[in-house]
Amino acid sequence: MAVTLASLLSCLVSSTLLTVLAWVIIKRDVTLKAMGRYICIFLTAIVVRILLPVEFGFTVTFYSEHIMTRLRDLIFWEISMEAFEVTVGQLLLFAWMAGAMCILCLRVGEYFHFIHMLGKCPGYFKHNVDSVVSEINRDYGKTKKFKVLLVPGVRTPAVFGLVHPRILMPEINYSQGEIYFILRHEMLHYYHRDMLVKILCEILCIAYWWNPAVYLLRRLVVRVLEIRVDCLLAARFSEEEKISYMECILKSMKAGTMDRTPLMITFAVRKGDTVRQRFHCIWDNHWQGKRRKGVLVAAFSCLLFLMSFSVVVESLYSEEVPGTFSYPNPETSYLIERDGRYCVYIDGDFVGEVLEITEPFMEFEIIKNEEEWKNED
Repeated sequence: MAVTLASLLSCLVSSTLLTVLAWVIIKRDVTLKAMGRYICIFLTAIVVRILLPVEFGFTVTFYSEHIMTRLRDLIFWEISMEAFEVTVGQLLLFAWMAGAMCILCLRVGEYFHFIHMLGKCPGYFKHNVDSVVSEINRDYGKTKKFKVLLVPGVRTPAVFGLVHPRILMPEINYSQGEIYFILRHEMLHYYHRDMLVKILCEILCIAYWWNPAVYLLRRLVVRVLEIRVDCLLAARFSEEEKISYMECILKSMKAGTMDRTPLMITFAVRKGDTVRQRFHCIWDNHWQGKRRKGVLVAAFSCLLFLMSFSVVVESLYSEEVPGTFSYPNPETSYLIERDGRYCVYIDGDFVGEVLEITEPFMEFEIIKNEEEWKNED
């Protein structure tokens, strides 16, 4: 298992294609109903693929004489400065790491600022919410304590907190029945560990801040989390209760949404297609789906996931050495064998790769890594 430029590019391309496929599936009611709960398996596979930009022993390597070769030349192109030399690849890596660190610091600052703000918020005491929380806990067979807070800066109900959960309520006049729907919805998010999923999505967005596909994936995950909770709740509702529940969602949506931190899971979002799909799923209970069809679709998704690891495209250098290296010195040059090909180093500098050892490389020493060469010196 190794991380290379080719494996990183393969990860980006395959995960982007899988994310677009997930968007097509989730966007259409027919395909979402067909997959049902199995869409979570597909989304999990995409997340794992993004987290593993590697190539394995079974990965098949194809060689590109033009595109990948030129890309690799660009990555290793050296820029000379007064005090040192740096490659384009090193500059890109520095920009990647610097951007991720800046966004991480920003998110951590937002988190602690939000925690500080919540410490000043009063409790929400309308309709005896503590007894409602206890009733829902008995129904779920749980004993976790939830703080219900009145938060002026939040425009729609939300759940926040991994260890000490808080349910955040806006300054909206909800009825007792609406309070029951909201608390049941947010508590189910917590008990299904959706906060962990939201945190993982934020980590991906920080690590790959320059990749638009991870932001699309985050939106898809949030939509599926909402649909899952809606369907699990609505499975026990009568038609009248379903209508009341959807009216509660509309009431919260009209009030507007404003995430004070990305680590909240909100009750309603102001996106027409998302709300429409949630209502369809609530009324028709799409989350159940057909088991056999869902298993087939999930198996196909897992097959695509495994196929994304099966191929990488590497750069291919000509086995003929350029004129400037017609007679390299075997005493200062060597080969490093990697995955069935040989990396050529002349006078300590990497110049390319060959598939077979031919002239003028016949007299070159074959070593395991550059450290071995330095130790011999």
